[in-house]
Amino acid sequence: MRLFYSSRCNLRSLHSLVLLLGLFHYANAQAPAARIATYPTLGNPTAALATPDSQYIFVTVTNVGGPNYSTPDSEAGKRHGVVSGLQIFRNTGGKLQSVGLVRLGSKGANGITLLPDGKTFVVGVGDAGVAFVDIQDAIHGTAKPYFAPQGKSAGTYDVVSTPDGKYLFSANEYGHFQGQRGNVGILTVHYDAAGRVTHAQTIGHIPAGNKVPSLTISPDGTRLYVAREIFPPKGVSHFFGQSNPMLTKKDCVQRIGTPPRPNGLITVVDVKRAIAAGSGQSAIISEVAAGCSPVRVIETKDASTLFVSARGDNRILTFSPHLLDSDPEHAFLRGFSSGGVAPVGIRLFSDESRLLVANSNRFVDSNGGVAVLDVSRPEQPGIVETIPAGEFPRNVNLSPDGRSLYLTDYTSRTLEVIAVSPSPNRVER
Repeated sequence: MRLFYSSRCNLRSLHSLVLLLGLFHYANAQAPAARIATYPTLGNPTAALATPDSQYIFVTVTNVGGPNYSTPDSEAGKRHGVVSGLQIFRNTGGKLQSVGLVRLGSKGANGITLLPDGKTFVVGVGDAGVAFVDIQDAIHGTAKPYFAPQGKSAGTYDVVSTPDGKYLFSANEYGHFQGQRGNVGILTVHYDAAGRVTHAQTIGHIPAGNKVPSLTISPDGTRLYVAREIFPPKGVSHFFGQSNPMLTKKDCVQRIGTPPRPNGLITVVDVKRAIAAGSGQSAIISEVAAGCSPVRVIETKDASTLFVSARGDNRILTFSPHLLDSDPEHAFLRGFSSGGVAPVGIRLFSDESRLLVANSNRFVDSNGGVAVLDVSRPEQPGIVETIPAGEFPRNVNLSPDGRSLYLTDYTSRTLEVIAVSPSPNRVER
């Protein structure tokens, strides 16, 4: 049973108070000690994830052995001679050692997820769709990735699994479906008696343009939250939050000199209905405005809060998952500073009392930074500390034991390992 966050926030009446309290909290916060180690990667790293025993960390890398790609992401599929794959690091006494590369033979290696049985990594591999890699085969240098295409020029980025591992959803950032540029793929996964993936079948797609950079599934597996970076020119007849100026905009500008664009959306999908229907919009519960360029989404384990990084606003937005179902017009709770410029990756840690934000600085060609926010009191979020990062810090994941955060610096080609405490009352030294 889902636990619901029932309180409502009157943003207009509390906005000034929240800002003042947040500044006070920041000024008096005690920054926890953090131990940071940085490792070079073979290409541009997008995401990193550890095996269940934390002995190996797999990092998706693109442009291996080649230069950084400077043209728009949407043109990535036109590259030639690009090597992408999974770089494998072994944890040796707390230090990482690069021990191998699984070539994925695609023009991009993006989001990564671990199937629930802990035996297989699944990767979004751009126009090649979705790739499945057996972990033990990869460690022993014998991996033979299996690919599930998502259509021409799909630009598959993120992938997530249902809790039972029987179904996957893919964020196909540029894939065309029902007149929209961007969709969500629905896949069913088949295993042999030993639990190894034999094949996967794409059973349908959900239209979700314009540009679908990422998605996440609720911890209980009942809801899928899809980030839609720009309001699509067609396919959406109505969305919620139109009267809120923090959510609905027409002047979203990211890089100076580019034309203004409208706000993006968060689309809420009923997982069971999506699997049953296969295709179309019948599984969509609600579509809610989410400021300028919403790019990452994460829900708390108790289903009380949905966090969204609004890259173009330099803000984190929060919504009530319960109200996204029952009263989406009033689901928005609050917005607050990301602690930097152009936030992308977000991750909860320390019993979900802390939120790490990767402020990418993506469009100004300089190093980004990391902000650690105290979200233990949702009505009073505050900055605990800031940490320097490389160029374009992109995604962050948490180790299985909750003691390490894996941050990828895409343009500077580094993996940062940040030691953290599993409990907010303990400090790693």
